[in-house]
Amino acid sequence: MKNLIDKVTFRHGATIDTRTAQSPMLTNSGLNAKVTQDTINYYNARSQSAGMVIVEYTSVSPNGGPSRSWAPDREQLAIYDDSFVPGFKKITEKLKKDGNKAILQLVHSGREAQYRYALGGQVEVPSNIDFPWISYPLHELSEDEVWQIVKDFGTATKRAIASGFDGIEIHGANHYLHQEFFFCLF
Repeated sequence: MKNLIDKVTFRHGATIDTRTAQSPMLTNSGLNAKVTQDTINYYNARSQSAGMVIVEYTSVSPNGGPSRSWAPDREQLAIYDDSFVPGFKKITEKLKKDGNKAILQLVHSGREAQYRYALGGQVEVPSNIDFPWISYPLHELSEDEVWQIVKDFGTATKRAIASGFDGIEIHGANHYLHQEFFFCLF
């Protein structure tokens, strides 16, 4: 019988000390989408919460978020250029000091990036379908813009590695951009 405190070795060789993982929890602790001391404190307090901690959803593109905020200095994190790496290095140092694995969740919020509009940016979608509940303008992505976002996921992954993360998770639920590419007819 397997126990929660058993070590787990993944097929590529990485090992975690327990069979538990902390799922990503949005802190909205960023300032200008960058890691703050509040963010670092949050993850430091959770450095022993599980064998693997998944850090909250983080925008890969300038228009990929933030999706919401309750105050101007409380935003979703981003990693769309190298200036974000030093803050994330501080997070991985705190998370890994007790032997845990650190994973970064990457996202492009698509039509859900309403706070991007409030900050003066555009909200990007695969096609400009009428969403009657959305009160802000939507920008239909060109094919070149779609391919740029694909590249943004790749460069964000490289930055995550440079920051000390052991892996990434791509967030494709909650009506974010990945899920917006699916359309169902009933």
